[in-house]
Amino acid sequence: MKNDSFLRSAVVVLVLISLYNAYVIYTLNQKISLLNGDFPSNATATKPRPSSFFVVEKSIPIVAVSSAGGGVVGNVTIKLIPGNNNVLINTNPFTDTDIQYSVNTAVAVAKLNTNYEYDRDFIFDYHAKGAQLIGGGSAGASTAILAMAAIEGKKIRNEAAMTGTINPDGTIGQIGGVLEKAKAVADAGYRYFLVPKGQSTITYYEKQVTKEDTVFGFEIYNTRYVPKEIDLKKAAAEEWNLTMVEVSAISEALPYFIE
Repeated sequence: MKNDSFLRSAVVVLVLISLYNAYVIYTLNQKISLLNGDFPSNATATKPRPSSFFVVEKSIPIVAVSSAGGGVVGNVTIKLIPGNNNVLINTNPFTDTDIQYSVNTAVAVAKLNTNYEYDRDFIFDYHAKGAQLIGGGSAGASTAILAMAAIEGKKIRNEAAMTGTINPDGTIGQIGGVLEKAKAVADAGYRYFLVPKGQSTITYYEKQVTKEDTVFGFEIYNTRYVPKEIDLKKAAAEEWNLTMVEVSAISEALPYFIE
């Protein structure tokens, strides 16, 4: 009886050892297959979305006013890389804090108006030769269009430049230095210059001096400043061959930049 019991135990042990060896061999073969890239027919391989790994780089012109008071045409470049939705700004020259808010607003508007699906980092590089400081939000609208083109992988036309702030709802706000910027855009060879609604007409004050009277041999003059309006759209077309276009929202500006 004792021998029978021993034999049965030995058989059970041998069976268990055989099963274990078979499992080890099977597992090892599976690992080798996976290393070789051979997936089982019933396995689902998760493939990364290719576009989420592409680095996209695009540029668009921006217009500023130099410290000397003249218009300056520069550019802003975007690099869209895999990341965590960070917005990073590199500038030459430096920028003030207003542009940081403007850029973040531009990115938010771009996401809302495109098919943005993947987590990316937005890296912006601003250049404006001749300007000591890039400030204000006048490049906001251009930055929003640039981000939209990068997200959707669309080509940017090189016929137009724009100035205008960007609001969270996609509307374009007013800026200063329109006359100086228009001249710089024309000198740079652009065909279109987009400005905020109502800013193709500018008001300036003309100095007028009139002689009032002579008292005790002294001549008395009166000086006053009279408001005058200039139709900048007409003047730009006639003198610079530049077409100025008023826009109130990003949707109106897009056809001039994105094909």
